[in-house]
Amino acid sequence: MRWVIPRPWVVRQPALRAVLGLTLLAGLVTGVVVPFLSLVAREKGASYGEVGLMASGFLLAQLAFQFPAGALADRIGRAKPVAVGLVIEGLATAGFAVVETPALFIALRILQGVGLALIYPAVRALIADLTPLERRGEAYAAFWGVLNVGWLLGPAVGGLLAAAVGKTPLVVASGLGEAALALPAWFAFRRFRLPEPKRKAEALGSQRGVRLLGMALLAAMLLAFGFEVPVGIFTGIWSIYLSEIGASELELGLSYTAFSVANLVTLPLGGKLANRRPRWPRVLGLAVLLGLVVLGYGIPSVPVVLLLGALEGAIAGLLTPTVDAYLSGIAGAQQQGRVQGAYTTAGMSGAALSALGSSVLYSWGHWVPFLVAGTALASLAFPAALLMRRTEQPAFREAAVKTVVQ
Repeated sequence: MRWVIPRPWVVRQPALRAVLGLTLLAGLVTGVVVPFLSLVAREKGASYGEVGLMASGFLLAQLAFQFPAGALADRIGRAKPVAVGLVIEGLATAGFAVVETPALFIALRILQGVGLALIYPAVRALIADLTPLERRGEAYAAFWGVLNVGWLLGPAVGGLLAAAVGKTPLVVASGLGEAALALPAWFAFRRFRLPEPKRKAEALGSQRGVRLLGMALLAAMLLAFGFEVPVGIFTGIWSIYLSEIGASELELGLSYTAFSVANLVTLPLGGKLANRRPRWPRVLGLAVLLGLVVLGYGIPSVPVVLLLGALEGAIAGLLTPTVDAYLSGIAGAQQQGRVQGAYTTAGMSGAALSALGSSVLYSWGHWVPFLVAGTALASLAFPAALLMRRTEQPAFREAAVKTVVQ
């Protein structure tokens, strides 16, 4: 049957299979515990403000370290940052089982942020290293797909396990499982080398090349900032909000699962659309629609929240591969880690800012954080789309061919 039903292109690439397989495992072991970290801290005496500081510390650590981590991945390769990051983040997660004071909870979230900062730009750059330009939309769609399989199964399973055995054994198992993934990641990724440039990347040093990279990267960074503002809100108050509107632990897990199921359904189409130009109208329309969905989370109804979670996941599945393909095409392999680091740093700026204010906004009304986040996302999509429109014009695409060194 294998020769009768063709397998997707990404599945036929051994190197990509290794990256995607490890991403799936990481999504599973982290997904089971993510919804419950804030609740563990609350049960041990952390205030709403301290929970907000936990979320901010996690995001600020990524803000501080993701760009340097991306540059480091360009210098020493992708394997070492990923392996070290898995160990740091995993051990910090397990630490939630033993610490008792709010200050230590905040410290552990900061360590988790450092670990993720080492992992994320390196893995994103590695996918670009292993994939030709015309296939990157599909590759990034597959990356998000396997990650969301973990988020699909993880939170729902985590909800059942938390109800059965308690949250403490769950965080220990999740943390140690993530740390254990460092070994297969090291052996798999160290075999991959950065592609050698075919010629010197003089275009990046030219005025035209710098202009291209600057405008395109600014467009992507504006989108990243807007996308992550809601994430900061979710990180800070999502579990508490759902608990206060009457959601059970299982329904809390299902709120993540609803997003992941819908996201998995639309990601294959999103991957196929990703390389179709012009991209900017699609990005603008989907980003504005996503902002409206975030606004809707302010309706205090568990069924409505679950429905909106599915709608958000479907929109993100169509949107995210397009932005990732656009971003990965603006620089070559020797700069890919820096570009990915700059993009994720911009995203963490939005997430950290919103997480820092999430508890204050929540105290003004349960709907206020979602109003702020949805408006920010939709508003930033307009200048980003205008910049994308400019960089997708023929003259800029010709410059891109000279700038992207494979």
